[in-house]
Amino acid sequence: MNALEYIKIRFDTAVKDVKEFREEKTVYLDPQNLRDVCFGLRDDLGFDFFVDLTAVDRGAGSNPRFDVVYLVRNMETKEQIRLKVPLAEGESVDSICDIWPTVNWHEREAYDMFGIEFKGHPNLERIYLPDDFEGFPLRKDYPLRGNTERLMYQGGFKTKFKPKQKNTLVLNMGPQHPSTHGVLRVILELEGETIVDAYPVVGYLHRGTEKLAESKTYFQVLPLTDRLDYLAPPSNNLAYILAVEKLLGIEPPPRAVFIRVIMTELARIASHLIWLGTHAMDIGAATVFLYTFREREFIYELWEMVAGARFHQSYFRIGGVKEDLPKDFIPKLKKFLDDFPKKMEEYEGLLTNNKIWRMRTEGVAVLSKEDAIKYGVSGPILRGSGVKWDLRKAYPYSGYDQFKFEIPVGKNGDTFDRYLVRLEEMRQSREILKQAIEMLPDGPINHESGKYNFPPVEEVRGERANIEALIHQFKLVIEGVRPPKGEVYHAVEAPKGELGFYIVSDGSPKPYRMKIRSPSFINLQALPLLIKGHKVADVVTAIGSIDIVLGEVDK
Repeated sequence: MNALEYIKIRFDTAVKDVKEFREEKTVYLDPQNLRDVCFGLRDDLGFDFFVDLTAVDRGAGSNPRFDVVYLVRNMETKEQIRLKVPLAEGESVDSICDIWPTVNWHEREAYDMFGIEFKGHPNLERIYLPDDFEGFPLRKDYPLRGNTERLMYQGGFKTKFKPKQKNTLVLNMGPQHPSTHGVLRVILELEGETIVDAYPVVGYLHRGTEKLAESKTYFQVLPLTDRLDYLAPPSNNLAYILAVEKLLGIEPPPRAVFIRVIMTELARIASHLIWLGTHAMDIGAATVFLYTFREREFIYELWEMVAGARFHQSYFRIGGVKEDLPKDFIPKLKKFLDDFPKKMEEYEGLLTNNKIWRMRTEGVAVLSKEDAIKYGVSGPILRGSGVKWDLRKAYPYSGYDQFKFEIPVGKNGDTFDRYLVRLEEMRQSREILKQAIEMLPDGPINHESGKYNFPPVEEVRGERANIEALIHQFKLVIEGVRPPKGEVYHAVEAPKGELGFYIVSDGSPKPYRMKIRSPSFINLQALPLLIKGHKVADVVTAIGSIDIVLGEVDK
């Protein structure tokens, strides 16, 4: 029995409507039945992984005004279902963070951005914005540039955190701290040097990416995605582009698919190299940092050959890629792949059997398999806890079902296991890249060139110019593409975990709503679990082992 059949049979009166678009099912529920349905999905059908939560504002005067959107998954059967709870202005809904603990931060985000109250939430306070901020930015009636009377806003309290025990010390670590990888503040409650509790505070880098997306065409949103996990922009680009292509119902040509795989697997290696170098340096092993940045530089040179930019490429396009690979790219990539195993041996020679490294990482920041699933973590953290889960295998996209590669997993769920998992992931990415070179097909690099992407330059100007191509380019610049009305969720296995885009289309050239499921944001929520009972120095180790990027956490 699938989830939809189960809900209809057991909760028939609770179901207000059922919709399907692009093979994604959405069930509309009465608010009072939400908890019962969620308990049933988790306990009776094994929907153990909570993917995402957000809200959609239908606009002031609408009744109901909001849809609260939930996406849940059964990791064994790989079935997913979307639940929607319509709410009138001022109406609240029950919290479900006791059913799936990861929901805690999701509900705080929806409260912060939309003002939706979640009854029974243990700590319903703003997560990105200061506590005394006025208004809810993702409501449709909140202006893009903010309220003019608050342009000089200085900010107020960021949290109402209170110690859980008497006679303990509260220590602020960050937000300006070299080991927090950006602007993360962690409030530590200490008994001596032992951590009793921890409270991560985020939002210092919040830029309103989702709000900005509502004011831009689908083309113009692409550069915004570069600035999320800015250490792996191709992965961000791919997740977004695949979601838009799913809305449109189109597929890129095979050559474009393989080029995308090449770019994103290079991004995985580059991201893990930066993680390894900085993580080791945070703990005290400074030499590794210099080694890993050497190979990272080579990857950036490869990216520059293809996209003309080292960092923020914005190279992928709706229906394909911007340009074909230059002729000298493949030989240079082959050289990198031939040399890389020796470089990996150097990293491991410095760290893997180093007594100090193992003392600082083994048994530190342990996350059990059960807690990893409960808290919705993904990527190397989830696999480091022994869960064999990778979206490239679970829901193959971009031709990943054509590649042979293994999913590395850990045994103990500690920092050392996460280190080993990422090392092996770099080796597996190398194998994927070797296969991609061998199987790289010839042919076009865009789906119906000129319809979803700009026509070739020579068709717009010069001797080969034609009026049809000029009209197509004009329409794409002015109007962009217009997906049909509907909603989709698409995710990729980014270097840090599951990066997903939920996009609602109203048929216009701009996303009506775009929600980013950023893995760094969700993975960071597990930090208190990792460090309770440890020492202050272990906080640095734990944060590094999560591998967060604050641009992705704060959006």
